[in-house]
Amino acid sequence: MTTGAIILLTVFFSTLFLNVPIAICLGLSSVVALLLTSDIPHMVIMQSMFGNTNNFTLMAVPFFILAGNLMQNGGVSKRLINFCKIIVGGFPGGLGHVAILASMIFAAISGSGPATVAALGLITIPNMAQAGYDKSYACALQAAAGGIGVIIPPSIPMVVYAALASTSVAAMFAGGIIPGIIIGILLMTVNYYLSKKRGYGGEVIERSPKIIWNSFKEAFWALLMPVIILGGIYSGVFTPTEAAGVAVIYGFIVGAFIYKELDLRGIKKMLIDSAIMTSVCMIIMAMAAPFAWVITSEQVAVKIADFFSTFTSKYIFLLTVNLIFLLIGCFMSSLAALIIVTPLFLPILQTLDINLIHFGVMMVINLELGMMTPPFGVNLFVACGIGRITIEQIALKVLPFVIATIIGLFMIAYIPQLITFLPSLLGLM
Repeated sequence: MTTGAIILLTVFFSTLFLNVPIAICLGLSSVVALLLTSDIPHMVIMQSMFGNTNNFTLMAVPFFILAGNLMQNGGVSKRLINFCKIIVGGFPGGLGHVAILASMIFAAISGSGPATVAALGLITIPNMAQAGYDKSYACALQAAAGGIGVIIPPSIPMVVYAALASTSVAAMFAGGIIPGIIIGILLMTVNYYLSKKRGYGGEVIERSPKIIWNSFKEAFWALLMPVIILGGIYSGVFTPTEAAGVAVIYGFIVGAFIYKELDLRGIKKMLIDSAIMTSVCMIIMAMAAPFAWVITSEQVAVKIADFFSTFTSKYIFLLTVNLIFLLIGCFMSSLAALIIVTPLFLPILQTLDINLIHFGVMMVINLELGMMTPPFGVNLFVACGIGRITIEQIALKVLPFVIATIIGLFMIAYIPQLITFLPSLLGLM
């Protein structure tokens, strides 16, 4: 390994170990490596940072973040939960099933795992605790279910991957639908088994056509949003980036004029929160550019590609990559891991005849696992904050849901048709 690569990786992992923000780790390690081993003009660093963020596709990120915040604070969460309670609340572990189903629906609104946990967990976790569920179990379940927020479209990590891999955002979105449903069903299966074992019964719910209809009417405007966004994209009415803008307008109208739960103070706070989240995403994207430049110039990517080119079977390659991603996801934010790792593996995919959409969705699911595994699982921290418990209390309780998601991951990795079927059907591949 070259001197530049050694310096880059040493500084990066040292600062990461010291809990320095990931954007600073990327930028600092790149600058130190370039200053000590290269005589290129420093302007190249700024040019690469600008070039990495000057991408039309990435305009969807701030809009989807804002749309998710609008729906989160506009009265959507409680109406979705009430509707889901009517549908699945009567089964053993009913409130757990409600949390999972509501997360699957809210995923089609927010595009973010932590946002899904926060929006729904504020209602589901206290409800489960009040119904006799162990609080750490309730937090673990909601943390795991919230991870579906980055699999079912619209998904912010999918937008970022599509920009990095120069592939179709619409195809990525279509590819995530079936895997998201599969993982949701697996989580419900685990919840059903554990609830039967622990005696968590279903809710006593009166189900009549009138009650179901009224619940549906209450949630109608929330349920309509994914139909408008995804329907508009796949029918060709607007692009995924334009769809993000439509989502913001729709979310504002629903929250302010239909559910009437948005006020000026709330809107101001949401704009600030959305700007902060967008800034974090874009700073990581910018800082990753010089990091990737050094990785390429020092031929680290070539060496990694050479190592993986020794794999004659794509199935062994997929197994190895999944294990690497599972490890990376435990220690690094999903967005940062996606930005760093994607360029390293892209050259290998064509050699092994692995579809870009299949690989991208698989990566997103892998990194979703990182959101619900210690020590840096962001979904766990959000759920712990809501339930007022420690990370130690939730760590073991989330394990069955992690195992279920890993089973879903390997199903999807080795049956690529589960991902590629819908994009092919819609003519996106």
